[in-house]
Amino acid sequence: MGKRKKRRRAAIGIDIGGTKSLYALFDESFEIVAEEKLPSDPGKGGVAQFERNMKKAVKSLLRAAARRGLKVGAVGVGCAGMIDIRKGVVRSSPNLTFLNGYPFRKRLERLTDASVFVANDVDTGLYGEHRLGAARGMRHVIGVFLGTGVGGALIIDGRLHLGASGAAGDIGNYLLHAVDVSQEATRKESLDSVASRTAIAGAAAALAAKRKAPGLSEGAGTDVKDIKSGDIAAAIDKGDKAVERLVRSRAALVGVALSNLVDFINPDGVVLGGGLVEAMPSLFRREIEKSIRAHAAPRAARALKVVLAKLHDHAGTVGAAKLALDMQSDDPPIDLD
Repeated sequence: MGKRKKRRRAAIGIDIGGTKSLYALFDESFEIVAEEKLPSDPGKGGVAQFERNMKKAVKSLLRAAARRGLKVGAVGVGCAGMIDIRKGVVRSSPNLTFLNGYPFRKRLERLTDASVFVANDVDTGLYGEHRLGAARGMRHVIGVFLGTGVGGALIIDGRLHLGASGAAGDIGNYLLHAVDVSQEATRKESLDSVASRTAIAGAAAALAAKRKAPGLSEGAGTDVKDIKSGDIAAAIDKGDKAVERLVRSRAALVGVALSNLVDFINPDGVVLGGGLVEAMPSLFRREIEKSIRAHAAPRAARALKVVLAKLHDHAGTVGAAKLALDMQSDDPPIDLD
């Protein structure tokens, strides 16, 4: 009998964002072999329906791997929210509360018989861009992903920096206006509350309701729930100057917040990604970079490159899969001891 042909190595990356979830199968060269896309929130079925959808998507990828002679040895998950990376469990997910306490690692190890690693979705997104995307070769990097919320992550000395409790990079909670500094003060003016897609869509809806954004009103209406990143971009293309001024001003605020971090960390790169940036890449990069350079110290600003995420929708899936593989190496990028 002839020798049994050895199956080539593969990995699955799963990106559970605040709005949509993307599942992807990668070969040894990190080329996409197959993918599945689902809404993150399954609706009435809650966590049980989410798990059914996840199993269906993963089984589809496993079948695709088997057809091509690929062996899935690692599964990486990036999920919005706070993650217990040692246990592979979601601690809390503000936009996906039904996933609070969900044991991704336990469920996926049983389903795939592979090594599973779970992390925050923005951390996996930046890791993907650092290893295989726009931030390759950079040593110190700030990642900002503008979508349902404002997510941030850090690479310091070429490694993911998670901080003492795993919360490093939470730029969405960056306080913009400390009007009341008492302990009872609420943090209403955080970056997340003004620069997320949700916040910008809300302000844009108000403009449409006041008949100051006819392009948006015609294209998406005045209900904030119906206004997506693409609708905001389309309204600007149609000539809604009020919407354009709104987006530019919010992008400039992101740049102001980043300028402080640029001075403090002195990175060589800032990576911009997420649904809002994907929809209006030139506008966001130009306004954010202009604002950083206007407010950061000249020496820190000169050392900085502001780049757009290169892996687009798959930054999270690539990063999750690559991180899961690298955690099996002799020099894992995150020390769990």
